[in-house]
Amino acid sequence: MKDVLDIIKKNIGIDDENNEKEEQETIIVPEHSFYEIILMKAKNLDDFDFALSQITEEKNPIIMDMSYLERDSPEEFKLAGEKLKAFRDKTGGEAILLCKNGKNIIIITPPEIKLIRK
Repeated sequence: MKDVLDIIKKNIGIDDENNEKEEQETIIVPEHSFYEIILMKAKNLDDFDFALSQITEEKNPIIMDMSYLERDSPEEFKLAGEKLKAFRDKTGGEAILLCKNGKNIIIITPPEIKLIRK
């Protein structure tokens, strides 16, 4: 009786073995894990250095508020800008100013993440 059912299933196209194979072929595995986007305020140069290390080592993009650093320590703010330029040149990462009206908010990404400007 089982043989008759197997023959009928094969003729109709509902073979259990073929269905299992089809399900295995449709599994999608992502090439990389999901990124975490870190939001932070750089209150000093150490915070900024930590952010750059997170981008380099963990491959996490960061949205950073630089207004505290600019207001409280203009020298460190200028040095952070130079470090950011060196980071972009060395790693190929990207940085874009998101907000300029009183707050310097930037997004910095590792080279694996491309920012599209529209």
